[in-house]
Amino acid sequence: MNASSSAYITCMIGDMVCAYHFTGVTAIEHNLTLDLDIDSSQGTDIVNGARNQSDQVSLSVVETDVEHSPGWSARMLEAMAAIKKKRILCKVVTSMAAYENMLLTEIAATQDEENQFGWSGTLSFTEFIPVPAVNGGGGSGGKKTNTNSSEKCHNGCTCCQCNKQVQVLTPFQQMLKS
Repeated sequence: MNASSSAYITCMIGDMVCAYHFTGVTAIEHNLTLDLDIDSSQGTDIVNGARNQSDQVSLSVVETDVEHSPGWSARMLEAMAAIKKKRILCKVVTSMAAYENMLLTEIAATQDEENQFGWSGTLSFTEFIPVPAVNGGGGSGGKKTNTNSSEKCHNGCTCCQCNKQVQVLTPFQQMLKS
């Protein structure tokens, strides 16, 4: 089995970019969701009541010493555990999409009769989205900002949470605004 090209991760370790290619990737789950605020009134306000959730990607992987050298799978599990423990931001690259600023949030690894010289399991990644510093506030992480909103902020611009990216309104959004 060698499906290592179907997904891999990269991250900064010290001042070097390190890439981790897996012996095999048997499944990739992409989870891209919206959180709908049920308290928002229906109609045009429902767009402003929808908030993007952090993207999530799960990789079902197989690591084995048979395809590599003795101890390979143990070193790979150790590397993944260190990335999770140190909360290192990763880039997860799949054939469908590449995801930036991902945190390895869960590792589920099993060594069984099928894979006696390695392990198989799931690596779960969640997008880290820093909270923008508004009025001197700190940024520790949170949900994606509402990119559908065109309300004026404290600086008078129509940016999203003051990240200086001015939103271009479609003709339909301009009509609703007026």
